[in-house]
Amino acid sequence: MVLLKVSYRLRAHHVATYEKVFAERTLPLIRAHGLNFRGIWRSFVGDAQEYLELFEFESLAEFETRWRALGADPQLQEIFAITGPLVEDEKFTLFDPLLTGDSTQPIQD
Repeated sequence: MVLLKVSYRLRAHHVATYEKVFAERTLPLIRAHGLNFRGIWRSFVGDAQEYLELFEFESLAEFETRWRALGADPQLQEIFAITGPLVEDEKFTLFDPLLTGDSTQPIQD
């Protein structure tokens, strides 16, 4: 299993626009590409307008294939034309498991 964490901040006063576009256009596209989207979170204490998206993949190979396909989709490029100016400080981080919630020993490769 591989987890992808995407974190970013929205520019002030763009929350409603971003959330509407995400719900109506981005999320259906994510689902159409078969990604295991675990959710999106936003800060309510601390840094204002901070967001975190979490995706789960069976393997690094699946991540590379599905993420590349999503990124190449012309519909996503149209969405980015709208949301790109609203987002700042975007970071992508891949994680592999060390311990899961139901194990007591580190996962062996």
